[in-house]
Amino acid sequence: MIKYLWILPCALLAIPALCAGQDVQPKPVSKRSSTSSTKSASSAPKPVEQSTKSAYAELTIGELIAEDPNRWSEKMSAHAAVGGFVTQVAKGTDGDTDIRICENPKIEGMDRARCILAKCISKIPCDVPQVGKPITVKGITRYDAKVGTHWWEIHPVEEIEK
Repeated sequence: MIKYLWILPCALLAIPALCAGQDVQPKPVSKRSSTSSTKSASSAPKPVEQSTKSAYAELTIGELIAEDPNRWSEKMSAHAAVGGFVTQVAKGTDGDTDIRICENPKIEGMDRARCILAKCISKIPCDVPQVGKPITVKGITRYDAKVGTHWWEIHPVEEIEK
């Protein structure tokens, strides 16, 4: 019995070594020669740069207005580009620049069926467009449901294309 006692310590020492040996993965073998390694260092592939710009859904005023603000659809997008004619520019009481954009430059007042409001905020200033000119505003879509308003907005405007 005494001669078999040495087997137990050997087995206990071998178990961690066997377990560790199973997790070891072989190192990849490099097939480059010393001359090709100098060439590959200068012609290494550059990392792909990811665009920081948001993708804007191209919508007409009619398409945006036709959407139900209470139900999300495939046409809806948090970032949208909407084109139309500037019919009014005013400074809001909150410090924002309000730009009314309509399908037709001759629309009077805020026709909720044919106009939207674009708001430039002080943190993202924009060039104020001229009344009557066609523009495309890019920004975040919102539905303003305050009493007396109920219209679609691009708020804040991130970019204006004149």
